[in-house]
Amino acid sequence: MKRLFFFLYFFSLLLVPLTVSAQTAEEQARDINSERLKVLAVLEDEEKALREAGATQLSKIRAELFSSHSTYQQIILSQGVAGSTPMGLREVYAHLASLNSKLVKNVDILKDLRSQVEARVESLNSATGEVNTKALKKMSPEIVGDVDGYLGRLNKLQGALKKQLSRIKRELASAEKLQKRTAGLLTRMEKDLPAKWKNYFLAGKNPPFSQNFWQQRFSPSNWFSLRLPIWQSHLSDAVDGLMGKIFVFTMILTVLSTLGFLAGRRFHIEQGEKPEVRKLGAAWGVVCIGISILLTEQHFFPQTTGVISIVGASVYSFGTMWVGNLIRRIVSDYAKPSRTPLTWLFAGGGLILVIGMPEQLVIPLWILLITAVIAVMRGRFIKITGSLTRHPWFWGLLLSIFIAVLGYGRLAVFSGMLLFTAYYTYTIGMAGTCLAVYGISRLPETGLYPFIRALVMGVLSPLIWTASLGLACLWLYDFFGAGVFKATAGFTLGWQGFSLQLFNVVMVVALFFLTRAAVAVIHTYIKRTGQGWPRAKRGTMHSLQTITSYSLWALFGVLAMSVLGVNLTSLTVIAGGLSVGIGFGMQTIFNNFISGLILLFGRSIQQEDIIQVGELWCTVKKINIRTTVVDTFENATIIIPNSDLISNQVTNWTKDSPTLRRDVLIGVAYGSDTELVRESLMEIARAHPHVLKHPEPWVLFSDFGASSLDFVLRVWIDDIDYSLKTISELRFEIDKEFRKHNIEIAFPQMDLHIRSAEGLIQRPTYESTIKETA
Repeated sequence: MKRLFFFLYFFSLLLVPLTVSAQTAEEQARDINSERLKVLAVLEDEEKALREAGATQLSKIRAELFSSHSTYQQIILSQGVAGSTPMGLREVYAHLASLNSKLVKNVDILKDLRSQVEARVESLNSATGEVNTKALKKMSPEIVGDVDGYLGRLNKLQGALKKQLSRIKRELASAEKLQKRTAGLLTRMEKDLPAKWKNYFLAGKNPPFSQNFWQQRFSPSNWFSLRLPIWQSHLSDAVDGLMGKIFVFTMILTVLSTLGFLAGRRFHIEQGEKPEVRKLGAAWGVVCIGISILLTEQHFFPQTTGVISIVGASVYSFGTMWVGNLIRRIVSDYAKPSRTPLTWLFAGGGLILVIGMPEQLVIPLWILLITAVIAVMRGRFIKITGSLTRHPWFWGLLLSIFIAVLGYGRLAVFSGMLLFTAYYTYTIGMAGTCLAVYGISRLPETGLYPFIRALVMGVLSPLIWTASLGLACLWLYDFFGAGVFKATAGFTLGWQGFSLQLFNVVMVVALFFLTRAAVAVIHTYIKRTGQGWPRAKRGTMHSLQTITSYSLWALFGVLAMSVLGVNLTSLTVIAGGLSVGIGFGMQTIFNNFISGLILLFGRSIQQEDIIQVGELWCTVKKINIRTTVVDTFENATIIIPNSDLISNQVTNWTKDSPTLRRDVLIGVAYGSDTELVRESLMEIARAHPHVLKHPEPWVLFSDFGASSLDFVLRVWIDDIDYSLKTISELRFEIDKEFRKHNIEIAFPQMDLHIRSAEGLIQRPTYESTIKETA
């Protein structure tokens, strides 16, 4: 707005001399002063409104800064009392982080106000310097007085703005000082909080069966009397404004229940015959109650983690695990019972840690709780599996009991809560994956839907598992605070100059899922594109899929090593050292590797080709980087090194075309009608569906054999897969047709004439037999 007024002011200065060019200098000056005063009057009104708005905003910020100073003092005082335990320190950290964010916002507002006021002061300075004082000496006293009045009013505006600027700078300095102190205290707390939790969980070290454990000074009444004021304070805060909290809880519960009803109505119609569907509504109701408790508590008590938070998170976790188990039962063949009793570990462990229970009570209560959970889970799973030792959760619970027996009660509680977190993540991830597969399987197989299916599954699956892990870790963030998570994310493992950060590992995992999604999408695209190719070229599709897979995974390997901080130059040196080993000990492996690349890029042999290696006929199933997998016609799988296919002679029967030429040999008896034989054979060949019309079949009178007239029926079969079947059917038809036309199929015949042979016994005659009798 102020720029507009100054623009009008200078524009009027340019126009006035043009319109009064015929007037005297005295009249010119009077008109200029008149225009200046008009613009100045508007400017004064605008500056007054801006100063009042700035003063109001400044007063509001001053009040907030006063409140921030008071809050900071309270945090410093409470740090000495509540900071002795990690739970108390986490709450102090949360309050201080909220205060710091508020101070940062106020500092930004004050800096913006300072910039605006400084710009307005600079504009007024420019307007004051544009008055020509030398020209005023020649003017009348009346004009000089008007100019002096104009300058005086400008100086008054400048003075008011400078006073306001001084107040802004003073408040800004105070806010920046307090913000630096809170930021420094936050940094120190972030460093102290992980150590506090470590000492908290590792405290004790005396087994419950030792004498020292029970000789420690402990009085339940003293502990209860110390915790009672804190519980009373929390209860008073919860009861204060109870109706408003109930109203917010009811509204959130109503909205969530309505959304669940609308989303599950169609699902209920499609799967309503299953008994699990009726239970799904009750399970979703439990989830809604848990979410409503958490959101209501977060709205009214955003910086605290107390009993209400644990109760809400427990109810929510119980409901989501129940829903996840029911979804798996509905959309898949999953039949195992739910693991919802593990929620008791989270609820009981959270309450033990929140109320600050001493070790003498933590260990026996925790062991009793685990025993109860094992008893309930045994009743659910013993009928299905017959033994609890097959389940990881059983060994996890035994490990937690062992830790408690060693004297680390709080650490045992934390391990049990982590066990629940792992099963919660698994249940939600599997339920989400099953639901996604169920939805995607309903898509049609035509058009772009297969490509969309691969894209969605490649991206959706890691997102589902990431979301389930995020939901499971949400309570960890709320429970332990941001400082612990920052320390965990910055955790570094070092060894001889090599460092590995947990955050980098997470990045590599994310990169892995993205690579897998890209491979799935590209494979689907190649498959959809190759379905329209001729059969002889479909092997190229598999080669392209293999090449892209190896290329993408190789790129992933390079990027992963770069993210993890692996020096690629050192790998080059290592590869140079390994070249000697490759030349000797790994020569065969390296030869097969290079041969695999030649097969993939040269495409002399491709997947689904029918090849002949020596006397072996087989179908190529997969060309790997080192070996080729083939299936024989007897359904035997053979793994052939790639170097054998490169160095030896291989016959590829389907390299350029699946068609195949075959000869059927026929011999007929001498005296048969040769022309009838030829016509019969041609008629049989033309009638068969797998014999090609072009090239046309033909009959060759090959030879006059020793026992037959030899003919050859030469045919082209449209697909090698039907070659054996086609030849067999042709022989059946030939036999049938020759019988019909009385054409005799010749067979070898030979007459033997024995003249004499040494060793033959002469048969006695009748006369010699009579003589011998007489």
